[in-house]
Amino acid sequence: MPVRTTRYRMMRAARGIAIDLTADAVLTTGPPPRGERVTARVWLDTAPVRTHPPEDRSGLRLTAEEAAWLGPGLALAAPAIEARTAGRYALVTVERVRFPEADFQPEGLAAALLGWAEEEFGLPARPVGASFDRAANRFVFIWPEPHDRL
Repeated sequence: MPVRTTRYRMMRAARGIAIDLTADAVLTTGPPPRGERVTARVWLDTAPVRTHPPEDRSGLRLTAEEAAWLGPGLALAAPAIEARTAGRYALVTVERVRFPEADFQPEGLAAALLGWAEEEFGLPARPVGASFDRAANRFVFIWPEPHDRL
């Protein structure tokens, strides 16, 4: 599977969250040699975005707390991914993320990876809902139910 970049955008009035996420998926017959297990046959490798920015300096390094938001995003799509991969294991490696740091919320990483997985594996798109909490000055995410097995 080729490396794919997905652009996640959530805008409300003059504010918004924008994240570009580049990832790759590899299918194997056994458990992958790296990454963390999200479900029985879906694994996630965030090492490239936690260790250093890409050599071309076009990506950002995520903290452990930020990178932790990627797992829940992939978990929302995992049942359908498992159904589409015919008993194989899927290793998703997040290669690069870019976002304006001024308008960033780490929860957006989960939404971005969910959108990437839907595109990569041909799953039906189910947008993440959100509302803006003016008092807290941040978005409140409304997560869809996990994808059913297809």
